[in-house]
Amino acid sequence: MPYIRFASKRVRYILTLLSLICLLGGCSWQPWGREAAGVTATPQSELSTPLPRPTAGTASSSRPTPLPVPASATATDVRPTPTFEPIEPTPTLASVDAEARRQIFERTWTIVRDRYVYEDFRGVDWEAVRTEFTPLIIAATTPERFYELMRGMIARLDDEHSRFESPQQVAAQQAEFRGRLRYGGIGALIRTIEEGGLVLNLAPDGPAERAGVQLRDVILAIDGIPFTDRTAFGPDGPIGAVRGEPGTPVRLTVRTANNPPRELTLLREAIASEAFNRVRGRLLPRDRDIGLIEIPSFYVEELDARVREKVEELRASGELRGLIIDVRGNSGGYVHLMRNTIALFHDGGSIGSTSGRNQREEQIIPRGQQIAALDGLPIAVLIDADTVSAGEMFAAGMQVLGRAVIVGVPSAGNTENLYSYDFDDGSRLLIAEVAYRLPDGTLIEERGVIPDRIVESEWWRFDPDDDPQLRAALEELAQAMVVTPGQ
Repeated sequence: MPYIRFASKRVRYILTLLSLICLLGGCSWQPWGREAAGVTATPQSELSTPLPRPTAGTASSSRPTPLPVPASATATDVRPTPTFEPIEPTPTLASVDAEARRQIFERTWTIVRDRYVYEDFRGVDWEAVRTEFTPLIIAATTPERFYELMRGMIARLDDEHSRFESPQQVAAQQAEFRGRLRYGGIGALIRTIEEGGLVLNLAPDGPAERAGVQLRDVILAIDGIPFTDRTAFGPDGPIGAVRGEPGTPVRLTVRTANNPPRELTLLREAIASEAFNRVRGRLLPRDRDIGLIEIPSFYVEELDARVREKVEELRASGELRGLIIDVRGNSGGYVHLMRNTIALFHDGGSIGSTSGRNQREEQIIPRGQQIAALDGLPIAVLIDADTVSAGEMFAAGMQVLGRAVIVGVPSAGNTENLYSYDFDDGSRLLIAEVAYRLPDGTLIEERGVIPDRIVESEWWRFDPDDDPQLRAALEELAQAMVVTPGQ
């Protein structure tokens, strides 16, 4: 199934093996059966967020990770990138004999040749790639080297979506999807800005929250080293200084608004990855009849059921006359979960199609799942340049169905769908096979979803209730309420 996700950059080798990518979500698993010795094809239709592209011999990180920002991040980075620190041991890479390596390599190369969405392989001479990598695969003496080479080969496509994952990466992704992945840190989601690290989210009752760290605080220094001093932190940057073993201390210099900086010493703890990937809902304090639902990704088990639960909680807490759905920074996920979520707000219909060299599928919204009380309720959807994959398809779908007004800035334009091919050694290939098109045939890859109302703003710098894009969405809902009184 379609699945999309984003990834952190330059994370240590072992972390890259264990990290999950965005969380991209968008996969519905439909077994295709055995295609060759050692490989099972399962179309994921995964919409994937951009991943850093490794070269042969380097490790690729495949998922966003909660906590500090990696060293390669700059003040212009638009996506917060927390880092997962696995607590429990993950599977040790087993040896892969020469014949198994050859079969996995040959099957992977052939799948790309026959099914990759771009027939010109984005200008890559795919036959030459086979010639180059064949002797390297044969000569690989360790499983680590073999998987590095496989990642490097797929990275040659440079499409920021397709990737090859080792058994450890696959196991970590499965743990994240089920909410079982943990990392050692302080429980904060941070975005790099010019001044330091801006706190965007806090894990409930985590070390940072208990120590008094607040949303929109800026971390100025870690253990006395300025957050912005990339060189001093080494290859892992600030992230390497904040994460670590549970129970160990870290000293932060933190500033709240225009107040003087303060020193805080926190003890790291095991933080559940789902702390930053859960659906949140609340009534806005100044507009008690307007609800806000935040969906960080569609890479969450039973995501649609969780959204339904939050909507029902809002309805139970008071009159609901409008709803804002925030998918800014949404890192994508399973396409079937995205469709099921739209079905909560609109009964049936097509939101376009996904098509490639060998297939085309109409993206149909299920019937009979709509929350009856929301029929006709004005809805606004917030998007930004970090809204990717399944998150973009959600916004586009709500827009083309006429179910919501879209507010913010154009989305990322990363809507290629990945399909998964699982091998007997536990590794897998995720390859872009189809791309999403609107009902009129418009391809939104590299274009993104265009908002009905564009509001340019570094929204993350504002108090959540003073967010300019949120206020614009409220204005749109107010107009809709005038047009449709009594809703």
